Amino acid sequence: MSLVNEPGDDAAVEECIEELEELIMSLDRYPPAAVAVAMGTCLEGLLGALLDERRCTAAEVGELLREIESGVLEAPPGEGAPTYKE
Repeated sequence: MSLVNEPGDDAAVEECIEELEELIMSLDRYPPAAVAVAMGTCLEGLLGALLDERRCTAAEVGELLREIESGVLEAPPGEGAPTYKE
């Protein structure tokens, strides 16, 4: 079981990514590290709520976090999260 497994979820994820990227780019007045920490705090809350509501399992959350970690640590320069102006 995955966090997104319903028909149309892939399209919804892509649309959500586009909207989040626009939002993140609008936060260019903040240092990138501050945005990353704030996003991490928000992600922690969202994942906790999903667990509390039994919309996913702890194993699925762990898998997602490992995928995020792997993507960040293995992404070649320039191929990851959007770049920010300081």
